[in-house]
Amino acid sequence: MCYAYFVRCRYDQLDDLLTRLHLARQRPQWRRRVLGPDSPVSGVSTIRVLRAVEQFDESGGASVRDVADFLAVEQSTASRLVAPAVAAGLLTKSSAADDQRRRTLVLTEVGRKELAEIAERRRELVAETVADLPDSDVDTLVELLGRITDRFERAAR
Repeated sequence: MCYAYFVRCRYDQLDDLLTRLHLARQRPQWRRRVLGPDSPVSGVSTIRVLRAVEQFDESGGASVRDVADFLAVEQSTASRLVAPAVAAGLLTKSSAADDQRRRTLVLTEVGRKELAEIAERRRELVAETVADLPDSDVDTLVELLGRITDRFERAAR
């Protein structure tokens, strides 16, 4: 049990650290480093949309509903997030073969290239961030964050 008036409990500390981590990755400096110069990707939301669509590559593309589910947002929000990616030439949007009302989203070659470059810059940033930690600590961190993430995702369902 935590007694907030006397001592910060470890769960408060964990919550604060998770929030700080999330906020640090939202800061403009981080975004600029991840996006790189002259990227047609307009921001973190676009990266998330591209990653969502990439998850459905093998099944022939994603729907806006698929993107909404992946991002945990309403379909109307996903639709607003998809539009700039299509306008920037990162995605194509066409009618689904099996249902003319449904639209299929597919990464373009430009979108695929940008996503790969962004993934590489993200990897470099993460590696740089933990470079001074022993490999065993990084392995433990990955294991623990994986378990925590699984539990948060289960609790959010």
